[in-house]
Amino acid sequence: DGPDRIADLAPDQRIVFAYTMAIGDRPISASLATVELAPEGGGTRIAFTEQGAFFEGSDGPDIRKGGWTAHLEALGAELLRSR
Repeated sequence: DGPDRIADLAPDQRIVFAYTMAIGDRPISASLATVELAPEGGGTRIAFTEQGAFFEGSDGPDIRKGGWTAHLEALGAELLRSR
């Protein structure tokens, strides 16, 4: 699944997107996520904020946080490798 809608895109500053998740045909969540980018030292600081509504039978906020944390850590590791 990708973003359902890009709500705001400010190059080198921020991306705001909305997305939903489903298991089969059953929706489990709807979210609004913001990725903020800011220069820091010789790199870029990323701040990620998600506002989510989790429906019955959903993965819940703790599991979602773990998923995003793993994705962002993998991105950071890949960016360090490509320096």
